[in-house]
Amino acid sequence: MRPPCKIIALLTDFGYEDPYVASMKGVALNICPDVKLIDITHSIPSFDIETGAFTLLASYKYFPQGTIFVAVVDPGVGSSRRPLLIVTRNYYFIGPDNGLLTAAAEDDGIEAVIKIENELYFRKPVSTSFHGRDIFMPTAAWLACGVAPDAFGSRQSIESIVRSSISMYINTISTDCVEVRVLHIDKFGNVILSQRYDSLESVLGIKLGDKVYVRCKGAEYEALVAKVFSVASEKQLVLYKNSFDFAELAVNRGSAKDLMGVRKGDSIIICRK
Repeated sequence: MRPPCKIIALLTDFGYEDPYVASMKGVALNICPDVKLIDITHSIPSFDIETGAFTLLASYKYFPQGTIFVAVVDPGVGSSRRPLLIVTRNYYFIGPDNGLLTAAAEDDGIEAVIKIENELYFRKPVSTSFHGRDIFMPTAAWLACGVAPDAFGSRQSIESIVRSSISMYINTISTDCVEVRVLHIDKFGNVILSQRYDSLESVLGIKLGDKVYVRCKGAEYEALVAKVFSVASEKQLVLYKNSFDFAELAVNRGSAKDLMGVRKGDSIIICRK
Protein backbone atom coordinates (compact mmCIF):
# COMPACT_ATOMS: atom_id res chain seq x y z
CA MET A 1 0.00 0.00 0.00
CA ARG A 2 1.45 3.32 -1.09
CA PRO A 3 0.94 6.25 1.29
CA PRO A 4 -1.49 8.79 -0.18
CA CYS A 5 -0.05 11.93 -1.69
CA LYS A 6 -1.84 15.27 -1.54
CA ILE A 7 -3.32 14.99 -5.02
CA ILE A 8 -7.05 14.43 -5.52
CA ALA A 9 -8.17 13.78 -9.09
CA LEU A 10 -11.85 14.29 -9.90
CA LEU A 11 -14.06 12.61 -12.49
CA THR A 12 -17.82 13.26 -12.62
CA ASP A 13 -20.84 13.70 -14.87
CA PHE A 14 -21.64 17.03 -13.19
CA GLY A 15 -20.65 19.32 -16.07
CA TYR A 16 -19.01 22.73 -15.76
CA GLU A 17 -22.06 25.01 -15.65
CA ASP A 18 -23.40 24.20 -12.19
CA PRO A 19 -21.98 24.71 -8.66
CA TYR A 20 -21.47 21.00 -7.89
CA VAL A 21 -17.78 20.62 -8.72
CA ALA A 22 -16.83 23.95 -7.12
CA SER A 23 -18.59 23.03 -3.88
CA MET A 24 -16.72 19.71 -3.73
CA LYS A 25 -13.41 21.50 -4.18
CA GLY A 26 -14.31 24.00 -1.46
CA VAL A 27 -15.04 21.18 0.98
CA ALA A 28 -11.67 19.57 0.24
CA LEU A 29 -9.75 22.82 0.73
CA ASN A 30 -11.46 23.52 4.04
CA ILE A 31 -10.31 20.13 5.35
CA CYS A 32 -6.85 19.96 3.75
CA PRO A 33 -5.81 23.42 2.49
CA ASP A 34 -2.63 22.30 0.72
CA VAL A 35 -4.22 19.49 -1.30
CA LYS A 36 -3.87 19.69 -5.10
CA LEU A 37 -7.15 19.25 -6.99
CA ILE A 38 -6.97 17.98 -10.57
CA ASP A 39 -9.92 17.67 -12.95
CA ILE A 40 -9.88 14.57 -15.14
CA THR A 41 -13.23 15.52 -16.68
CA HIS A 42 -16.71 16.54 -15.63
CA SER A 43 -18.17 15.87 -19.09
CA ILE A 44 -19.02 12.20 -18.68
CA PRO A 45 -22.53 11.79 -20.17
CA SER A 46 -25.15 11.88 -17.44
CA PHE A 47 -25.54 8.53 -15.64
CA ASP A 48 -23.08 6.83 -18.06
CA ILE A 49 -21.17 4.61 -15.63
CA GLU A 50 -19.42 2.68 -18.40
CA THR A 51 -17.93 5.78 -20.03
CA GLY A 52 -16.81 7.02 -16.63
CA ALA A 53 -15.21 3.65 -15.87
CA PHE A 54 -13.39 3.61 -19.20
CA THR A 55 -12.11 7.17 -18.75
CA LEU A 56 -10.82 6.37 -15.27
CA LEU A 57 -9.19 3.17 -16.51
CA ALA A 58 -7.50 4.98 -19.38
CA SER A 59 -6.16 7.87 -17.30
CA TYR A 60 -5.37 6.79 -13.75
CA LYS A 61 -1.90 5.29 -14.28
CA TYR A 62 -0.45 8.59 -15.53
CA PHE A 63 -0.89 10.20 -12.12
CA PRO A 64 1.74 10.10 -9.35
CA GLN A 65 1.59 7.09 -7.08
CA GLY A 66 -0.54 7.79 -4.04
CA THR A 67 -3.06 9.90 -5.97
CA ILE A 68 -6.61 9.77 -4.60
CA PHE A 69 -9.30 9.47 -7.28
CA VAL A 70 -12.81 10.68 -6.52
CA ALA A 71 -15.17 9.45 -9.22
CA VAL A 72 -18.87 10.29 -9.11
CA VAL A 73 -21.27 9.01 -11.75
CA ASP A 74 -23.94 7.98 -9.34
CA PRO A 75 -27.52 7.47 -10.55
CA GLY A 76 -28.13 5.39 -7.41
CA VAL A 77 -27.23 8.16 -4.94
CA GLY A 78 -29.37 7.97 -1.82
CA SER A 79 -30.17 4.29 -2.34
CA SER A 80 -28.64 1.26 -0.64
CA ARG A 81 -25.52 1.25 -2.85
CA ARG A 82 -22.35 1.44 -0.76
CA PRO A 83 -19.89 4.35 -0.71
CA LEU A 84 -16.44 2.81 -1.13
CA LEU A 85 -12.78 3.50 -0.62
CA ILE A 86 -10.74 1.03 -2.67
CA VAL A 87 -7.04 0.77 -1.86
CA THR A 88 -4.85 -0.58 -4.68
CA ARG A 89 -1.14 -1.20 -4.98
CA ASN A 90 -0.41 2.39 -5.96
CA TYR A 91 -3.61 4.45 -5.66
CA TYR A 92 -6.87 5.15 -3.82
CA PHE A 93 -10.30 5.18 -5.47
CA ILE A 94 -13.35 6.72 -3.80
CA GLY A 95 -16.90 6.64 -5.12
CA PRO A 96 -20.10 4.60 -5.39
CA ASP A 97 -20.18 0.82 -5.53
CA ASN A 98 -21.71 0.65 -9.01
CA GLY A 99 -18.82 -0.55 -11.18
CA LEU A 100 -17.41 2.92 -11.82
CA LEU A 101 -14.18 2.32 -9.89
CA THR A 102 -13.63 -1.36 -10.50
CA ALA A 103 -11.90 -1.55 -13.89
CA ALA A 104 -9.18 0.89 -12.88
CA ALA A 105 -8.83 -0.53 -9.37
CA GLU A 106 -8.53 -4.12 -10.62
CA ASP A 107 -6.04 -3.04 -13.28
CA ASP A 108 -3.74 -1.67 -10.57
CA GLY A 109 -4.46 -4.52 -8.14
CA ILE A 110 -6.94 -4.22 -5.27
CA GLU A 111 -5.50 -4.59 -1.77
CA ALA A 112 -8.47 -3.52 0.38
CA VAL A 113 -12.10 -2.44 0.04
CA ILE A 114 -13.56 -0.22 2.76
CA LYS A 115 -17.19 0.76 3.14
CA ILE A 116 -17.21 4.47 4.03
CA GLU A 117 -19.43 4.70 7.09
CA ASN A 118 -17.65 6.68 9.82
CA GLU A 119 -19.75 9.83 10.02
CA LEU A 120 -17.00 11.59 11.95
CA TYR A 121 -15.42 12.34 8.56
CA PHE A 122 -18.61 13.36 6.73
CA ARG A 123 -19.66 16.92 6.00
CA LYS A 124 -22.80 17.71 7.99
CA PRO A 125 -25.63 17.65 7.27
CA VAL A 126 -25.29 14.93 4.66
CA SER A 127 -27.45 15.53 1.61
CA THR A 128 -29.29 12.46 0.35
CA SER A 129 -28.56 13.52 -3.24
CA PHE A 130 -24.99 14.88 -3.06
CA HIS A 131 -22.65 12.30 -1.58
CA GLY A 132 -19.85 13.66 -3.77
CA ARG A 133 -19.73 16.80 -1.63
CA ASP A 134 -20.69 15.38 1.75
CA ILE A 135 -19.12 11.88 1.84
CA PHE A 136 -16.71 11.17 -1.02
CA MET A 137 -14.76 14.44 -1.08
CA PRO A 138 -14.42 14.78 2.71
CA THR A 139 -13.11 11.21 2.83
CA ALA A 140 -10.55 12.02 0.14
CA ALA A 141 -9.43 15.21 1.86
CA TRP A 142 -9.04 13.57 5.29
CA LEU A 143 -7.16 10.70 3.63
CA ALA A 144 -4.84 13.17 1.88
CA CYS A 145 -4.12 14.84 5.22
CA GLY A 146 -3.12 11.64 6.96
CA VAL A 147 -6.18 9.76 8.24
CA ALA A 148 -5.64 6.01 7.86
CA PRO A 149 -7.91 4.18 5.35
CA ASP A 150 -9.36 1.85 7.98
CA ALA A 151 -10.59 4.82 10.03
CA PHE A 152 -13.32 5.49 7.47
CA GLY A 153 -15.23 2.24 7.92
CA SER A 154 -15.27 -1.53 7.77
CA ARG A 155 -13.43 -3.78 5.36
CA GLN A 156 -15.48 -5.56 2.72
CA SER A 157 -14.62 -8.58 0.64
CA ILE A 158 -13.11 -7.78 -2.73
CA GLU A 159 -15.51 -10.28 -4.32
CA SER A 160 -18.54 -8.33 -3.04
CA ILE A 161 -18.02 -5.15 -5.05
CA VAL A 162 -19.93 -4.46 -8.23
CA ARG A 163 -17.84 -5.39 -11.25
CA SER A 164 -17.25 -3.00 -14.11
CA SER A 165 -19.51 -3.20 -17.14
CA ILE A 166 -16.46 -2.66 -19.35
CA SER A 167 -15.82 -5.90 -21.17
CA MET A 168 -12.62 -6.83 -22.98
CA TYR A 169 -14.86 -8.60 -25.46
CA ILE A 170 -13.58 -10.60 -28.40
CA ASN A 171 -15.31 -13.52 -30.11
CA THR A 172 -13.42 -15.67 -32.60
CA ILE A 173 -15.78 -16.36 -35.50
CA SER A 174 -13.30 -18.23 -37.73
CA THR A 175 -9.56 -18.51 -38.25
CA ASP A 176 -9.72 -15.21 -40.15
CA CYS A 177 -12.45 -13.21 -38.38
CA VAL A 178 -13.24 -11.91 -34.90
CA GLU A 179 -16.12 -9.96 -33.45
CA VAL A 180 -15.43 -7.02 -31.14
CA ARG A 181 -17.58 -4.18 -29.87
CA VAL A 182 -17.39 -0.41 -29.80
CA LEU A 183 -16.12 0.40 -26.32
CA HIS A 184 -15.81 4.17 -26.65
CA ILE A 185 -15.90 6.92 -29.28
CA ASP A 186 -13.78 10.01 -28.72
CA LYS A 187 -14.47 13.58 -29.88
CA PHE A 188 -12.57 13.00 -33.12
CA GLY A 189 -14.84 10.10 -34.07
CA ASN A 190 -12.13 7.53 -33.40
CA VAL A 191 -13.69 4.18 -32.51
CA ILE A 192 -12.02 2.40 -29.58
CA LEU A 193 -12.63 -1.34 -29.65
CA SER A 194 -13.22 -3.78 -26.80
CA GLN A 195 -9.81 -5.43 -26.94
CA ARG A 196 -6.17 -4.50 -26.46
CA TYR A 197 -4.44 -4.14 -29.81
CA ASP A 198 -1.75 -6.74 -29.10
CA SER A 199 -4.40 -9.39 -28.39
CA LEU A 200 -6.30 -8.56 -31.58
CA GLU A 201 -3.08 -8.63 -33.58
CA SER A 202 -2.16 -12.03 -32.15
CA VAL A 203 -5.57 -13.63 -32.71
CA LEU A 204 -5.82 -12.43 -36.33
CA GLY A 205 -2.14 -12.87 -37.15
CA ILE A 206 -1.87 -9.42 -38.68
CA LYS A 207 1.09 -7.06 -38.92
CA LEU A 208 1.78 -3.46 -39.91
CA GLY A 209 1.07 -2.89 -43.58
CA ASP A 210 -1.62 -5.57 -43.81
CA LYS A 211 -5.19 -4.79 -44.73
CA VAL A 212 -8.32 -6.08 -43.02
CA TYR A 213 -12.03 -6.07 -43.76
CA VAL A 214 -14.21 -4.26 -41.25
CA ARG A 215 -17.89 -5.23 -41.28
CA CYS A 216 -20.67 -3.48 -39.41
CA LYS A 217 -24.21 -2.25 -39.97
CA GLY A 218 -24.48 -4.38 -43.13
CA ALA A 219 -21.53 -2.67 -44.82
CA GLU A 220 -17.89 -3.61 -45.37
CA TYR A 221 -14.83 -1.36 -45.31
CA GLU A 222 -11.15 -1.94 -45.98
CA ALA A 223 -8.77 -0.76 -43.28
CA LEU A 224 -5.00 -0.44 -43.30
CA VAL A 225 -3.12 -1.88 -40.32
CA ALA A 226 -0.73 0.94 -39.46
CA LYS A 227 1.34 2.43 -36.67
CA VAL A 228 -0.83 5.55 -36.62
CA PHE A 229 -3.62 7.05 -38.72
CA SER A 230 -1.51 9.96 -39.98
CA VAL A 231 0.63 7.67 -42.17
CA ALA A 232 -2.42 6.64 -44.20
CA SER A 233 -3.98 8.41 -47.16
CA GLU A 234 -6.50 11.10 -46.28
CA LYS A 235 -9.96 9.66 -45.49
CA GLN A 236 -8.58 6.10 -45.28
CA LEU A 237 -9.78 3.84 -42.46
CA VAL A 238 -6.94 2.63 -40.22
CA LEU A 239 -6.68 -0.07 -37.54
CA TYR A 240 -3.94 0.72 -35.03
CA LYS A 241 -2.84 0.66 -31.39
CA ASN A 242 -4.02 3.82 -29.69
CA SER A 243 -2.22 5.70 -26.94
CA PHE A 244 -3.91 3.57 -24.25
CA ASP A 245 -2.97 0.27 -26.01
CA PHE A 246 -6.51 -0.47 -27.20
CA ALA A 247 -7.31 -1.43 -30.79
CA GLU A 248 -8.80 1.57 -32.51
CA LEU A 249 -10.34 2.43 -35.87
CA ALA A 250 -9.70 5.93 -37.14
CA VAL A 251 -9.86 7.87 -40.38
CA ASN A 252 -7.01 10.19 -41.33
CA ARG A 253 -8.56 13.68 -41.20
CA GLY A 254 -12.00 12.21 -40.84
CA SER A 255 -14.33 10.35 -38.50
CA ALA A 256 -14.53 6.56 -38.29
CA LYS A 257 -17.77 6.97 -36.35
CA ASP A 258 -19.39 8.92 -39.18
CA LEU A 259 -17.96 6.65 -41.87
CA MET A 260 -19.37 3.49 -40.32
CA GLY A 261 -22.39 4.98 -38.54
CA VAL A 262 -21.58 3.18 -35.29
CA ARG A 263 -22.20 3.98 -31.66
CA LYS A 264 -21.04 2.58 -28.33
CA GLY A 265 -21.91 -1.09 -27.90
CA ASP A 266 -22.25 -1.91 -31.61
CA SER A 267 -20.74 -5.11 -32.94
CA ILE A 268 -17.86 -4.93 -35.43
CA ILE A 269 -16.38 -7.89 -37.30
CA ILE A 270 -12.73 -7.66 -38.37
CA CYS A 271 -11.35 -10.17 -40.87
CA ARG A 272 -7.84 -10.75 -42.09
CA LYS A 273 -7.68 -10.02 -45.82
